[in-house]
Amino acid sequence: MRIKTLLAAVAACAVAGSAGAETTLTMWTFLDPAKEGGRDVALRQIIEHFEAANPDIRVKVEPQVWTTLAEKFVLGHGAGSAPDIGWVNAENLGLVLNSEAAADLKPIVVDTWSPERVSDIVSRSLLDAVTVDGHVLAMPIMPITWVMMYRKDLFDKAGLDESAITTWDGVTEAAKKLTLDTDGDGKIDVYGLGMGLASERYSATPALFAAIQANGGLFGEGCEPLLDNAGTAAAIDMQARWINDDKITPKEAIAMTSDDAIEQFTAGRYAMQIIASSRFERIQSEAVGWAPENLGIAPIPGEAADKIGPHLVTGWFAVVDDASDNREAAGKFVSFMVDADSAALWNIPGGQIPTMRSVAARPEMSEAKYAHLSKVAGFMANSGELLPGACNWARTLADFNLATQKVVLGQEDATAAVAEMQEATAERQ
Repeated sequence: MRIKTLLAAVAACAVAGSAGAETTLTMWTFLDPAKEGGRDVALRQIIEHFEAANPDIRVKVEPQVWTTLAEKFVLGHGAGSAPDIGWVNAENLGLVLNSEAAADLKPIVVDTWSPERVSDIVSRSLLDAVTVDGHVLAMPIMPITWVMMYRKDLFDKAGLDESAITTWDGVTEAAKKLTLDTDGDGKIDVYGLGMGLASERYSATPALFAAIQANGGLFGEGCEPLLDNAGTAAAIDMQARWINDDKITPKEAIAMTSDDAIEQFTAGRYAMQIIASSRFERIQSEAVGWAPENLGIAPIPGEAADKIGPHLVTGWFAVVDDASDNREAAGKFVSFMVDADSAALWNIPGGQIPTMRSVAARPEMSEAKYAHLSKVAGFMANSGELLPGACNWARTLADFNLATQKVVLGQEDATAAVAEMQEATAERQ
């Protein structure tokens, strides 16, 4: 009897253990659900909702430095140490799409969607950009673009409005008026235009957009760069003149990362700066010495006042490790992370533009405090440009910065610098 009782107890424990077994998904992202930023909170809530609906699956987030996510994921796949799910930004998609690291999400995600869900997606172009030979290798989470952020209060004092910065020449003249010695000590306290021109932890700066306007794009057939030309050289010269001649950007900008420059803008040292649209609410919440309602958004300047510049569509994508033992569960979470309910959380409190038509139609989106989201969506609708997903252009942003550094420091002229940019970008394809 004692043996039978023991065997029954062991069997009961085995059944209980099996019933309580969990799958733990590891995910690398730049977000941290333990923090209180809008997107951090959105991710935390999405994970809570997913785990409540799927009690046998847990999601473990391991925050990473955003600039190295794609490279670490591909290297991790090769070493057998990649997470189940990784986040990749659009600039680095080429690293993943041209590797064998990403699982095909078509059978485990896309094919599970209803026709209603598919028709609810605002734009299929992002999904098309990551589809290679019929295989969906990444899933769009949040589309982002760059915009010109500016201080409304400083513009008002200088007698300027948004119409003053519709062209690059307009930006130059407005920035001259906005560059100020506010305390009369002979030192500039507010510069008209901020930039982060370091070649590490970088982002897009004005020369990138000016070059795309001049050349009709960044790549030709087969990801051949369109950089070694007069248009790109003029764009690099423009940035260098802003520092050396016009004095509207401080020289120390050549050593600033994009995050450094955003911190300077938030602290009130710059009157305007090109910044990713996703940073809007964070800048508002961290503004020092100026009221958050004075943060304005304008489109990327163009060559002519009647046509805004290109709004490159960047943003974040989820990829599933093709070597993961948890591909099905990972696909389930990725699908959940981009459905209508989650898209509503990425929108509010996440502060991202709506990716689903049903989210965009919510009454909240007509409220004044969310006007910037509708405005950014309008920029993307009017002049959004999506670079080919297979073309690796992340480091090209650093090449623009490095070229500007060389011209500012008198090491090379712009013509020589852009020839080097062409060669470097071509080697990375």
